[in-house]
Amino acid sequence: MKTGVYSAHDDDSILGLGGRIAQHIKNNDDVYVVVCNPGMNAYIVNFNINENPSPNELRMTRKNEIINALKILGVKKERLYFLDLNKKNKRVRENMEKAKEQLLEITKKEKPDIVYFHHPDTHKDHRAVNKIMIEILDEIHKKPEAFEFIIWTKELAKGRNDVNENFVLEIKGNIIKININKELEMKKKAIMQMKSQVEKHPYPEWQKLKNPVLDKKFIGYFLKENENFVKVE
Repeated sequence: MKTGVYSAHDDDSILGLGGRIAQHIKNNDDVYVVVCNPGMNAYIVNFNINENPSPNELRMTRKNEIINALKILGVKKERLYFLDLNKKNKRVRENMEKAKEQLLEITKKEKPDIVYFHHPDTHKDHRAVNKIMIEILDEIHKKPEAFEFIIWTKELAKGRNDVNENFVLEIKGNIIKININKELEMKKKAIMQMKSQVEKHPYPEWQKLKNPVLDKKFIGYFLKENENFVKVE
């Protein structure tokens, strides 16, 4: 079965459905992952840091980290796509037309049987990816089975600079819970490969952070026995 994962940022694919990705690989499914933006703005938004690392240094580092993380889950480097966006620091919401063009091209090329993409949560780029993928599903001839994965809840959004906790949509439809107990340790190892996200001082030449981008409490939220999805009807 051909399986496509469409994520706004690199870490979203691991946090939201790392266990499910591993399950598809165990089932000998052909899994490809699309990263729209490798999170080059994370240090500016969260820490006002724009050197050591620069946004471009962070972008390149995070690209390598997600390659290593997905390798742990069984996804080959050759099955990873990065979009080529340019406006407004490569944010999806500022590159809607170009992002849709590339995501449509990938989807037509891959012809997936099942796809996973963002639930329209409180992050603007997550909502942008959701909007684009819903439009693509309406346009393509062969419609895959589609599921939304959930990242930002009101609890997680509280106090974060990059999201607005007051904009959390009610989840429509039944939440499908997939047990990932057997894949949980693998998912944890994959998350820890993203050193720039989970460590205070991931690389010697970089500034030391007051807190990591993703702290232990945040990571723990995604290291539970179930991953949650909403089926797109």
